[in-house]
Amino acid sequence: MRLYLSLFLTVLSFWIHANQRIDSLKYELFNHTSEDVAKVRLLNSLGYEYWIINPVQSIIYGQQAKVLAEILEDSSGLAFSNRVIGVAHWARGSYDRGLEYLLDGLSLYRNQKDTLGEANCLMNIGLIYSDRFDNDLALEYYFEALKLFESIGASNRSATTYVKLATIFIRQGKISAAYDFLQRAEYIHGSDDFLYGMSEILNRYGLLKIQTEEYDSASLYLNHSLEVSRNIQDIDGVTRNYINLADVALLTNRTNEAETFLNEALVAARKVQSHKWLKEVYDRLQKIAREKGDLEKAVVYYDQYVQQKDSIFNEQTLNNIARLETELATAEQKRQLEAKENEIVILEQDSEIQRARILVLIIVMAAVVISAILIIRNRQLSAQRKEQIAKKEADEAKKELEFKNRELVSYTINFVQKNQLFEELMNSVSDIKKNASDDTRKGLVGMERSIKRHLQIDRDWEDFKMRFENLHTGFFDKILEREASLTGKDLKLCALVKMNFSIKEISEMMGISTESVKTARYRLKKKLNLPGDMPLNDFLNTVS
Repeated sequence: MRLYLSLFLTVLSFWIHANQRIDSLKYELFNHTSEDVAKVRLLNSLGYEYWIINPVQSIIYGQQAKVLAEILEDSSGLAFSNRVIGVAHWARGSYDRGLEYLLDGLSLYRNQKDTLGEANCLMNIGLIYSDRFDNDLALEYYFEALKLFESIGASNRSATTYVKLATIFIRQGKISAAYDFLQRAEYIHGSDDFLYGMSEILNRYGLLKIQTEEYDSASLYLNHSLEVSRNIQDIDGVTRNYINLADVALLTNRTNEAETFLNEALVAARKVQSHKWLKEVYDRLQKIAREKGDLEKAVVYYDQYVQQKDSIFNEQTLNNIARLETELATAEQKRQLEAKENEIVILEQDSEIQRARILVLIIVMAAVVISAILIIRNRQLSAQRKEQIAKKEADEAKKELEFKNRELVSYTINFVQKNQLFEELMNSVSDIKKNASDDTRKGLVGMERSIKRHLQIDRDWEDFKMRFENLHTGFFDKILEREASLTGKDLKLCALVKMNFSIKEISEMMGISTESVKTARYRLKKKLNLPGDMPLNDFLNTVS
């Protein structure tokens, strides 16, 4: 009750002042003619305000602030601009770019000994790993940030971190821990009338109720969160709440209502060009279309889902390539500079030797010996530096290759899922043809040809197996040496478990229920004759 009363008293005030604050900043920027630190502050403030309203606009203001801060050598403004850009990229689902900027910002804040800025960056980095479902790493960053916030008495930021921690615990099914952190956050944000924080708390309470199958309560919390998100123009929050409400509707067999919520989420996600939310919406829409038997819509939605997933993949890949090229160019420039410096040193030494020859023979001999020692030492140091640089470049190239191989496997699995969908569609079309009229059968034949074309251009599980073997040479052979009776499905399960996919993810990739995955894992352990207390993935990780 205290929560809703607080929201009722503050939403109206926030709504009135939110746009006024942005308009005021824009007016100040328009009238500010000097290219100085004050302008950097204005640009960063506008980028910060646009985080939840329009991430694309937030990036534009952040980039402008970053360029000016670099020219002015304003380290504080540069650190904040990196954080503004990093969080905006996170909101759009561009995780690699977001992480790059946030890590740069973190380094700058640490150099400035700015504890609050450092803690904020740590929490923001945790958001990226949380969205990537790397729960352990996300928790590590969140707890490190929380420790710093508490050390400086930043209770508001501590409360925001509590909500992030609760999000991870909800995902892990740790209901009691999640509820405890949400109550702590509610007490603080309810006192300081922080509406964005209250919107997040309401949303997470809704997710908690979904976990406990209290769907009416879940809808109540999510609708309250949606209302607050709308009032503060938090488009990211609006999109998230619509998707969560759609999930509740699907769980309670209200498919049409779920579809309505997802269409609303689609409109919001398009406003901010958020690939991560568009991907989630299209994934749910194609599943609904399949359940309704609308195969054409299912194909269209699935193609949109793949496009959004590929957009995230391609954007991250291009960023990695660009970063690698920059690193190589920087290394080459450094090598050339060192070579020029060595040439200058040698020329100076030769000049000194020439002048020294005018002196007595003893001085000349001493100069020659000293010069020879210096030259040898410089060459040794130069060789050592070149060797270190070459080793570093080789290590980075190896890491880059491993990363791209993992991405390639993920990309291949995506095609396997798509093939499974088209195979299901093909079977459904074949069943319909049996009892269809001649005219309908002709239309279905065209649909079959279209589906076959899709099937012909996609890779299948055999392609995945080949790519997997390139990463883990001899893996399947060694597994079969231990137990020759393993089936193709057993080998597929071995590969997915070794790659650390969750039970839910494996169920989606193999087209079976989570309970069936658990049963398959149990039977696989039996076939491999593993001890009861030995986890399956621990054994598979020992197979190189």
